[in-house]
Amino acid sequence: MKKFNVYTCVLAAAMMTYSCKPDMDLNNPQELSIDTYYKTPAQLEAAVIPAYQALIGKVQGGYARSFYYELLAPGDDFNHTFKWEPMYQDTYNTPSSDGMASGSWKDMWNGIFAANMAIDRINAFTGHIDDKQKSRLLGEAHFLRGLLYMHLVMLFGETVPLIKTPVKSNADYYPTNSKPGEIYALIISDFQQAADLLPLRSDMYSNAAFIGRATKGAAQSYLAKAYMYRPILEVGKPAEFAKAQEQLKKVIDSKEYSLVNNFRDNSLEATENNPESVFEIQLHNGPGWLGDDMSDSWRWQEIGIYDGTGGAWWNLAPNKKTYNEFEPGDPRKYMTLFCDNGAYYTQIDGKVTNYAYWMAHLATNKDLYGTRKYCPDKQVADFDNGINDRLLRYADVLLLYAECLNEAGDAASAKQYINMVRQRANLVVPSEQPQLWYQHSPGTIPGVDGLLAKDTTINGIRLNNIKNIIQHERFVEFCGEYQRYFDLLRWGMADPKWLEPLKAIGWTPKAMYYPFPQAELDNNKNLTGNAMNH
Repeated sequence: MKKFNVYTCVLAAAMMTYSCKPDMDLNNPQELSIDTYYKTPAQLEAAVIPAYQALIGKVQGGYARSFYYELLAPGDDFNHTFKWEPMYQDTYNTPSSDGMASGSWKDMWNGIFAANMAIDRINAFTGHIDDKQKSRLLGEAHFLRGLLYMHLVMLFGETVPLIKTPVKSNADYYPTNSKPGEIYALIISDFQQAADLLPLRSDMYSNAAFIGRATKGAAQSYLAKAYMYRPILEVGKPAEFAKAQEQLKKVIDSKEYSLVNNFRDNSLEATENNPESVFEIQLHNGPGWLGDDMSDSWRWQEIGIYDGTGGAWWNLAPNKKTYNEFEPGDPRKYMTLFCDNGAYYTQIDGKVTNYAYWMAHLATNKDLYGTRKYCPDKQVADFDNGINDRLLRYADVLLLYAECLNEAGDAASAKQYINMVRQRANLVVPSEQPQLWYQHSPGTIPGVDGLLAKDTTINGIRLNNIKNIIQHERFVEFCGEYQRYFDLLRWGMADPKWLEPLKAIGWTPKAMYYPFPQAELDNNKNLTGNAMNH
């Protein structure tokens, strides 16, 4: 999927206005509409593509740009820098007029509309289509609708509208709020149907054109994640660990996935869609950077290398707490951050720069760091790059499974899966920059029992039990991968101590979600905003 075209004009064409035409019964056979499209299997294939594209963000509301601010900034691990004042996403005071939140709202709804249309048209298709193809397409559409709704609820809360069918009349453009639990039920149902309908990764990827598409393992993994995210998706309800554990075991037992030896392979363009990838956003840097290339990422420019280096903007950055979370001897620190004793960065003019250079050219915020993960070590000619965001890795499956086992009282088994991730972190990385010590020597972080024996306290959390160790391991393993804020929220709904790191930087329960865009509320009088709108 890395290179296939993710654009379609079908929905736009189907909603063209006719107000300027004379009042005559004319029919243009070349004009696309809902009634004249979706007539062949190839057109059904095209129908699911806009839902994938929505996650990238055609109006820059997805992973191409907005999401790395909206999903990272509210956590305790990233801060906005002096380069962006004011930036609201980490202040818990985002106004309803904020353009970034509005863009994400639009992109996610565009994707849901596309997924609804695809589900409707595939189910209604009466032509000849292979049963496996039809099942796969339906599975993809259900998976994408579930994932898009999951993002919407994580951002805006569970009272966003519930829309399960294509728009059929003007009244459908003005839905009301959903009721508590309705969207969580839809997300679960969509991922369940996708898990039943989609093929295994090995089957899907046997066709090179389908590499990167949703698979059975992706649907099972996200179904498990939804069960564990229930305190966020259906506020006041507990996580469903036993159900999640069942799905995660299916993914593990499938033998479709494995940890790659090189941790850094999970953030390089050359090693995308590797055996550890369960689902990732397929990004591609084309010839342009604004307007004509909407499948790329601005991440390196905006949150990557320090200001003063290669013209970078450096608007959002990992903070000192994040830097301190890594244990001594953990190579992941240097594969995640641009920091002291870490990787070098090469500017487009060929100048090789290091930490001393960055600090000498940085005006302020010298207690923040660069983001190396998903960012190139060499400056590219334009603002964007095509490194895929790995939304769900097998390491996540293993740590979520360990969490479920621990919740079930099986701490001994949980240790095994945590150790798999920690042991991989210690492996030598021969492909790394030669000055980095772990290019020729292994890391030295201990296994779980060794960590328990050390009884270490990191950032105020004593690592003397499995839950606290899982918290720590998820922090360092997935730093910069959009997990931290939502981990703290879901744990905090059950045990308020996990909300303390957020409260210390200004978070309140009211600020759990971003406000509904004011333009949407102005346009739709049937819709009421969330707590942040009041």
